[in-house]
Amino acid sequence: MVKRANRQHALAQIEASLRAGAHIFEKLIEQRNLQITSAAAILSRDHAFQVAFAGAEQDRATTLSALESLQTRSKADLVLIASLDKELLFDTYRPALHGVAFPFPQLIEKAETSGNTYAFVVLEKELYAMAITPLRAPDPIAWLCPAFRINDAFAREIKAYSNLEITFFDQSDPRKINVLLATTFDGKEREALVSTFQERAFVPQRITDVRLNGERYVSYLLPLPTETGSAAVLLQRSLDRELAPYLRLEQTYLILALLGLGISAAVGVWIARGVSKPVLQLAEGARKIGQGDYQHRVNVNQPDEMGLLAASFNHMSKGLAERDQVRDLLGKVVSPAVAAELLRKDVKLGGEERKVTVLFSDVRSFTTMCEAFAPQEVLGILNRYFTRMSAIVEAHGGVVDKYVGDAIMALFGAPLANPDDADRAMETALEMCEALDELNAQQHLRGHPAINIGIGINTDVVIAGNMGSQTRLNYTVIGDGVNLSSRLEDLTKTPEYATRIIISSTTLAKAKGRYHTRPLGEVAVKGKRKPTKIYALLGRVATPT
Repeated sequence: MVKRANRQHALAQIEASLRAGAHIFEKLIEQRNLQITSAAAILSRDHAFQVAFAGAEQDRATTLSALESLQTRSKADLVLIASLDKELLFDTYRPALHGVAFPFPQLIEKAETSGNTYAFVVLEKELYAMAITPLRAPDPIAWLCPAFRINDAFAREIKAYSNLEITFFDQSDPRKINVLLATTFDGKEREALVSTFQERAFVPQRITDVRLNGERYVSYLLPLPTETGSAAVLLQRSLDRELAPYLRLEQTYLILALLGLGISAAVGVWIARGVSKPVLQLAEGARKIGQGDYQHRVNVNQPDEMGLLAASFNHMSKGLAERDQVRDLLGKVVSPAVAAELLRKDVKLGGEERKVTVLFSDVRSFTTMCEAFAPQEVLGILNRYFTRMSAIVEAHGGVVDKYVGDAIMALFGAPLANPDDADRAMETALEMCEALDELNAQQHLRGHPAINIGIGINTDVVIAGNMGSQTRLNYTVIGDGVNLSSRLEDLTKTPEYATRIIISSTTLAKAKGRYHTRPLGEVAVKGKRKPTKIYALLGRVATPT
């Protein structure tokens, strides 16, 4: 804000200075031209020169000599004499030139009206201030035209009074834009000014910004009273130099601001550390808990709100650890999907109708195995068998509902249903048989007998939910369809069927994939009056590549 205010103030000061400088410049030029006109009027009455000019036709060299003497006494840079008919008679700058048209006839016409006049003229690519006054003897016999060159020295003289950069330029030649005639600039600034003339045009009497050699100038264009109206003067002042005092003030403000900021930061850090340290500990504790480390505790011994928050946080961590322990234990007692269902909903007795595919598997001759081996060996065999088979069930999205001795009851469609539950159950059964062959190979290496199983699969609408009492319950399914799958597993013991897997017609109809099956006809399953079509599941139909 300070910087912006300083620049606005500086610009306003410079613009006011430029307009005042332009007024001073106009007064100085007017005074200088009046001096030139007065000097020209005095010269025109010089008797010696009048005599020399009267004999000009007899001795031109004498007249030129007298004219040069007159030029020296008047300190003019050149003197021209024109006839009353606007013909150039003498020119001290170009002595051999005469008998041609006077280059500025409009000035003579103006002098004829007012008696004398002055103006800026461009002659031989240089700017002059020229006065026009009649040469009398005693009546006007010619026009005397002394001229004073406007050069860099003249521009610097004007700068001494106005404290502005002065540049005179000409636009009389349309092929050359803004020809520089005189300026107070030197070196690179002068070259940059010439380049600027080539790139842009200045609007008279309007404040504009110009950048010269990396420095910003505020500029003001003022037309000059010339015969052709093509000359002008550019008044400029450096904004950077004008802003120098303000820049020092800004640096002081900046140092004070940085010092204040540093002190504020130090005090803020000192204050914040008392607050941020316990907050960081709590944040680290939250990160640890997010990663599953429920044993992490925060140590904030402060008798304030942060201390109370830390105590509550530690209590929460303990509760999460206990909940995780319960969930882990629950996930081992029941299927993870059932555990998630129990934790997600309110636990209460009851159920709902669900279309479920139920898979029953049972180990053959388990009683004989128990008689032949010690209980620990039997338990080891069963655990290896259950571990392998349960992993297959869960890999296909099934849920191990329960282990009944050496039997496995698995569900497909409860508590989570999939459109291909029948296919999942059949794929599970086939993979269980394949895994059993590998497991039997390991059994043989251990000296244990081979395990043989039977699998029954049925799809039906059953009741799925929490069964039991208010104090002890179990998520399971009940219904005629569950009993049928158990009966189908029992039928695999029939030698005529010669299969490990028997499925019902409802399961086969529900399947979306293609399988090798063998019809086993209709059987009246124990406990059911209506016969059931059953099939032996032999394998998958390979999909052509």
